[in-house]
Amino acid sequence: MSKPIIENTNPAQKEWNAYLVSRNKQLTKELKEFRTVSTITGCSSAQLLAMSQLYRIQTSPAYGIIRDEQEWNNLFAMIDALYGNSLAASLQKYTFTLQELKVCYLIRARIKNNSIAILFNITTQSVIKAKQRLKQKFGLMITDKFDVFIQQL
Repeated sequence: MSKPIIENTNPAQKEWNAYLVSRNKQLTKELKEFRTVSTITGCSSAQLLAMSQLYRIQTSPAYGIIRDEQEWNNLFAMIDALYGNSLAASLQKYTFTLQELKVCYLIRARIKNNSIAILFNITTQSVIKAKQRLKQKFGLMITDKFDVFIQQL
């Protein structure tokens, strides 16, 4: 025997339920569009996610866009595909931390210092300092432009 549904008369809960129903419809529509795009392009969901993350970093950066190391690896592969060559292969003779590798890849994708700072939840000055340390690791001269160097590797 089914239980009777108790009608909730709390206005705040009704508003919340209406929002959730609306959001569910929106997400269902987006999922359908995603499946269509995935089928048409032949891209995997990881590749589509990496492309959308790169776009978001370039247009409206936010802390937490990239959630884990697998997503970073997918982003690295996407940047290599879009900007040519494998940056990781070019950097093999050097020893880098994962954070330094992330900075190099973001520079390769022409991401600005302030966007990198937002993405890592650090100050722009910290990004500049990290780039100076990387410049020293590469043995570049003071007059050399680090961003140009990375983009030309």
